[in-house]
Amino acid sequence: MRRPLTILVLLAVSAPCLAQDPFSSLEIRIQATQNVNQNILHDHWHPGRGMKASLVTPFYFGDWGISLGVHRFDARSDVPGFGALWISSDWGARLPFGYRFALTPTVGIGNYRMSFDDAVTTFSGESSESDFVSSASLRASLRIGRDWFLFGQAEHLCVQTRPLMQLWFVSAGIGYQMETGKLLKAILE
Repeated sequence: MRRPLTILVLLAVSAPCLAQDPFSSLEIRIQATQNVNQNILHDHWHPGRGMKASLVTPFYFGDWGISLGVHRFDARSDVPGFGALWISSDWGARLPFGYRFALTPTVGIGNYRMSFDDAVTTFSGESSESDFVSSASLRASLRIGRDWFLFGQAEHLCVQTRPLMQLWFVSAGIGYQMETGKLLKAILE
């Protein structure tokens, strides 16, 4: 009896993700981000605030989006500070709780580029470094009008450097959702 009940619960929770029109709307999100964890990276750099912008649309299952984030790490020791830019493609499954509130877990992959303040900064003498990044997040959103919503997000980035860079971010932002129309929907498809 457990297995059928589990399957029914999973189907009920995922039903809104399955019953949607792909590319029918577009969400534009802007958020302020802050790195909040402490690890070996933070012995040498102090995290500053950052920003992230995202475009998200319903996909065949769940939501698909692209994001661009920037943040700054200032030097705490004799290493140069750096600015970071990450670009990612994300997929998530929105879990609505009524009309106004939703939770959305997401996963993503992308590129994390660090541009260092001094010209000769890495072992290879490069002024920048570009690495693969994977991410997982949980976003809580609250609709404040027909098209507008507020949201908060916790996100974990895993940057493939040596040693592995694990970053936790918390953020808050605002989003706007609009219908795509026939032309934009055709372009997205």
